[in-house]
Amino acid sequence: MFSLIAIPIVAATGYFIVKKYNTQACLFAAGLLMLLLGALSGNTDFIPSNASSSGAVVFDFFVVIKALSSSTLANLGLIIMAVGGFSKYMGHIGAANAMVEVVTKPLSVFKNPYVVLALTYIIGQIINIFIPSAVGLAMLLLVALYPVLVRIGCTPAATAAVLATTACLDLGPGSGNSNRAAEVIGIDAANYFLANQMVIAPVVMIVIAVLHYFSQRYFDRRDAAMGIVVEELKVDEKEQRQVPKWFAILPVMPLALLLVFSEFLISSIKVDVVTAMFFSLAIAMIADLIFSKDLKGVADSMKVYLSGMGTTFSGVVALIIAANTFVEGLKAMGFIDMLLGAGSNLGLGYIAMLTVMVAIIGATAVLSGSGNAAFFSFSPLAPEVATSVGVSTAALALPMQLSAGIFRSFSPVAGVVIACAGAANVSPIAVVQRTVIPMMGGILTLILMSAIVL
Repeated sequence: MFSLIAIPIVAATGYFIVKKYNTQACLFAAGLLMLLLGALSGNTDFIPSNASSSGAVVFDFFVVIKALSSSTLANLGLIIMAVGGFSKYMGHIGAANAMVEVVTKPLSVFKNPYVVLALTYIIGQIINIFIPSAVGLAMLLLVALYPVLVRIGCTPAATAAVLATTACLDLGPGSGNSNRAAEVIGIDAANYFLANQMVIAPVVMIVIAVLHYFSQRYFDRRDAAMGIVVEELKVDEKEQRQVPKWFAILPVMPLALLLVFSEFLISSIKVDVVTAMFFSLAIAMIADLIFSKDLKGVADSMKVYLSGMGTTFSGVVALIIAANTFVEGLKAMGFIDMLLGAGSNLGLGYIAMLTVMVAIIGATAVLSGSGNAAFFSFSPLAPEVATSVGVSTAALALPMQLSAGIFRSFSPVAGVVIACAGAANVSPIAVVQRTVIPMMGGILTLILMSAIVL
């Protein structure tokens, strides 16, 4: 029964996150509190395997954080920081914008606004593989597609709803959640992308696109019948750096390297994510030098990459460490064992336990507005839960990972929802009303496909 004390602690943590307290601080505090309570109950064996006790329990709580930090920074943290730096650099030199312009160009041939919106979601989700920032991608698409959208008659609210969901699956080696899932499963990010994500994601994407078509058409007609009129979209018209169209290749290069030099094509050469990012950075800097002929400026641009790494550390990597501390606290209180035991005693099978885990992640994502916070907090449970129901870790970690971004996309406090709503001059709630049907359809499809395929 002692382990049940973790429930109000988890609820309180969620409350403070919803109230906009720093997410990392909330998770660290809750984790340390649960470690303390676990120690007071007699469980002093909570030190991770890669560390040893200091000899005093009061210091051991912080030995846990040190151990989690060192293991995270040496592996997953470095990967995510390298990706974050590369993503920021692509935006700085104009390559990200060039890619969006090239890829979205074919949409101008379509005349039906709802077909364009459905295709915009599909194209945006594909571009998300190379531009992992949900807000950044949505704003890039808005700038690139605004003339097309206006010409064919897309409404501001419908446009905001679709753009707010273009990164809902967090696909590809550039996603922090994807890298975390790959680590939990025990495979590399490229393998996870091809052998796991791409088995399920295309079907989910098609369902979401179709539901966007019908959902946006329904809400547009409803608003028209009610006489609701929204001003034109507000687009940031700041000057974009004009670069050659071939710069659009640069954001694709890391993924191309990872796929080419893998077990799927050339297995004699091994290229990991960090190596691919650094190599691609070097090529991008050479390309920028050829274009700009400004050696000093290109050299100075290295600071942009390093700044991106630092920003990613303070946000995503610190969040992973905090979430791992939170989970260690849950383990110290026996909550994880209780959860697994309850599932076993109730005879819950794979689908039932998957639904429970997806619901927990979903509630966290909707309340916090963060898919990262939701997935990082509960992803460490995947191996144990998967073992308890007799399935592979991938069969649980994959739908957990994909569901986190889907639920974030109909959270009224999510950054991407707020940004898109502001651009469209509508409320976040109005955007969420239009995203909830496509996203719930995506969740149901995800669970169904997981049951069939995984």
